[in-house]
Amino acid sequence: MAEHNKQIENMIGFITAEAREKATELEQEAQETYTIEKQRMIEAEKKKIKTEFERKEKQVQVQKRIRQSNQQKEQRLRVLKTREECLQAMMKDAKDKLVAFTKDQGQYKKTLSAIIAQSVCELGVTEKPLEVLGLARDSGILAGCLSEAMGTIKQHLKADLTITISKTQLPEDDIGGVVVQTLDGNIKSINTFKAREATVATELLPRFRSLLFA
Repeated sequence: MAEHNKQIENMIGFITAEAREKATELEQEAQETYTIEKQRMIEAEKKKIKTEFERKEKQVQVQKRIRQSNQQKEQRLRVLKTREECLQAMMKDAKDKLVAFTKDQGQYKKTLSAIIAQSVCELGVTEKPLEVLGLARDSGILAGCLSEAMGTIKQHLKADLTITISKTQLPEDDIGGVVVQTLDGNIKSINTFKAREATVATELLPRFRSLLFA
């Protein structure tokens, strides 16, 4: 009987030990599973944080480049505006000096005579009558200027031309100078101060820009 009880106790002890061992194994497996899952979640969160940080960093860099680009554009526009204002001021100063020049009757008459002669000779038209158009305020001096120019014209063209003062007058914003043309207006030489100013602006302003702002 004692032997039988001992065997039962041994069996119970074995079962109990096996149960404890199994429980320990399960506990260890659970701990390992927890540790692995915890590490996986940590790595996933780290990756998520890193990805978000990189996204925000790129966004900041893009915004920085856009801001720098806008600042550079604004600076270029300010520079261009300043340059244009400088050039326009220079052109206005030139125009004001031309207006002042026309008020010096002695010099202006000589210039008108030279311009009339230049225009007629440039046209080179000897078989058709020509007319000279001037500003209303120059009507009192045009005839005399034409008379002075005729000597130079005859010398260069070797011909007697019929040239009259037109009743049609140029607009005041032409500043000064003349237009010489055939009576039908099909052939003409525009030699006003405004036209010359425009020619200077077209031909020389690029050079002025280079000289002033190089």
